[in-house]
Formats: sequence, structure tokens, C-alpha cells
Amino acid sequence: MKKNSIIFSTGFALFSMFFGSGNLVFPLVVGQQSEGHFLLGSLGILLTGVLVPFLGALGILLYEGSTHAFFRNFGKVGTFIFCLCALALMGPFGVLARCLTVAHGAVQLLLPSIPLVVTSFVICVAIYMLTVNKSKIVPALGAILTPVLLIALAAIAFFAFKGHAWPVAERPEGWTAFKNGFFQGYQTMDLLAAFFFSTFVIYHLRDVLVQKGRPVSDSLKVFFQSSLIGAGLLAAVYFVLVLLGSIYGGELHSVPPQEMLGAIALASLGSMAAPCVCIAILLACLTTAIVLASLFAEFLQKEVLLGKIGNKQSLLITLMIGYAVSTLEFAGIAKFLGPVLEIVYPALIMHTIVNIAHKRWGFRSTHWPATLTFAAKLCFL
Repeated sequence: MKKNSIIFSTGFALFSMFFGSGNLVFPLVVGQQSEGHFLLGSLGILLTGVLVPFLGALGILLYEGSTHAFFRNFGKVGTFIFCLCALALMGPFGVLARCLTVAHGAVQLLLPSIPLVVTSFVICVAIYMLTVNKSKIVPALGAILTPVLLIALAAIAFFAFKGHAWPVAERPEGWTAFKNGFFQGYQTMDLLAAFFFSTFVIYHLRDVLVQKGRPVSDSLKVFFQSSLIGAGLLAAVYFVLVLLGSIYGGELHSVPPQEMLGAIALASLGSMAAPCVCIAILLACLTTAIVLASLFAEFLQKEVLLGKIGNKQSLLITLMIGYAVSTLEFAGIAKFLGPVLEIVYPALIMHTIVNIAHKRWGFRSTHWPATLTFAAKLCFL
């Protein structure tokens, strides 16, 4: 594998790591609520939805792929609490449950009258059955999913933009659009994903470098170059989705967030687009849900319950919680996740910056900047 091949393969891996089901929803919401200020809305979500997660991945790389080392300033108990809360939010109490609602929105393109409780139950059963083979299924789905989604998005965007003028700002002041984009970027939760998923990409990168006889020290340089590709792709997709949300904003006012992409696809491509869009989104949700359910179930079984229950029982508990939370629907989940993330995210960003500064420039590594940021955010609620 030549150098350029390593860079491109790692860049696509980073893009796939951050490109999940929720990433198809929040940029559309930003565009729909931007009142024509799609550029400012895009800038906001690019900062917290692209730049911040890649900083998190860089931080984990500098700490040799160890999440525990990255958070050791908070002590053993603090690191345990963070991992439990983070995996719970990414798992059954947050992103996993959200995946079920987004999948339901996709299924409704074909079966408009099917209730959420039925869709969520069927998908939970599928997740349980597929998880035992996740080592084979998830990489295969991931390899297929990314190009399928990109092709589908490109087709939707091409036909959606035809015959439509670019949005015009409804009022001169666009700070609200920027702020909304900034905070909607929190909802992607990709910074949390970076802390746990970057390890796999980092180890893969180092293994490839060793196999090719290149020093492991090259990993930082290759990571930076790969990040330009991964971040560039993610930024381009976000911008297109924000623009689509802005163009079709008037038609999306009564459409739930999880159904917006389907509504735009139907408007731009017609009813023939429904099966393709449904399958693509469903695969994205299923792949993400399998990984997140497995991560939380394993942590619950090994770290919380100390092996007192088996893997199957732990997975069942995880899916039961995720199913129950999914009944709140997408807007309901976002309603309780939003305030939590607005409190926690600034502290995590601060901790990431401090750790990068420690490794790169020798700044003192301490938990105080993050702790004080967290406390300040609580005080100003």
C-alpha cells in the first residue's frame, strides 16, 4: 500500500466513523431553521460537528489510542463515571434510541401507517440477532453503506437543486442561524464517538505503517493528511444538507426531523426514490445501532456488573432501555439530550484542547480547565 493509499483509506475510515444516522438529520434542521442564512448555519455546525470531533480523534491519537489515559486526570472513579455516562448517551439513552426513530422515519417512506413501537421492536430484534456476527457484518455494511449513502445524497442534491434558487436571507442578522448550527453540532455527539471509535482507526493506521516498514512516528503526519480528506468530505456533506434544508425550509415546517431527508427525496426524485432512500438510511441506522449496543452491553456486563450476567442478558437490557427511550420519538430524545450536551460539551472540548497542548507543547495536564468550564456552564443555566 503506497503512502497515498494509506492516507485515502484512513481518511475514508475517519469519515465513515463520524457519518452516522443522526448526521443525516441535524444539518437539515439547521438549514430549515436558518431563515436563509445557510452559510452561517453551516459554519456553526462545521465547527462543532467537524472540527471538534477531529480534534478529539487527534487527542486520542496523541494518547496512543487510550481513552483511559486521555481522562486519567479525573482519577479512576471519574474516568469510570465518564465512560458510563458517555456510553449510555451514545447507547440506549441517546444515539441508539435515536437510530430507532430515524429508521422508523425511513420505513414510513414505504409504510406510512406503521407505528414507531412496531418498527423499533423489529429493529431491536434484528440488532440482537446480528450482533453475534458484528465482526463480519458491520465492516461489510460499512464498506457498502458509505458509497451508497453518498451516491443517494448526490442524486437527491442534484435534482433538488435543479430549478431552485439559492435561499435569500429573511432578515439581515444571522447570529441565530450560526448559534443554532453550533449547538446542533453538539447533538451529533461525534466528539464522544471520537473518544471511543478513534482507537480502531489509530490501531489500523499503525499496523499498516508497521507492515510497510515505516516508522510509527509517521502516524501523526499521516493522520493530519487523512483528516483533511475525512473532514473535507464530512464538511461537504453537511453543507449540502444545510443548503437542502434551507431551500426546502418552507415545505419542511410540519415534517418531523427524522423524515426530512425522505420528504426532500420524494419532492426531488419522486416516489421511485423512496425504496433507495429507505434502504440506505435503514442500513446506516442498523450499522450504527449494532456497534453502539455492543459497546454499552459489553461495558455494562464487564465494568458495571462485573461479569454477574452474560453477554446476551446485557444486550437484552441494553435493547430494552433503547426501545423504551425510542418511544419518546426523535424530538423527545433531542429535548432531554440537548441540555445535557450543552453542559457537558464545552468541558469536553476544553479538556481535549488542554490534552493536545500538553502533548504537543508541554503545557501542564490538569482537569481544572474542564472542571471549571463545567461548573461555569452549570452556573449560567
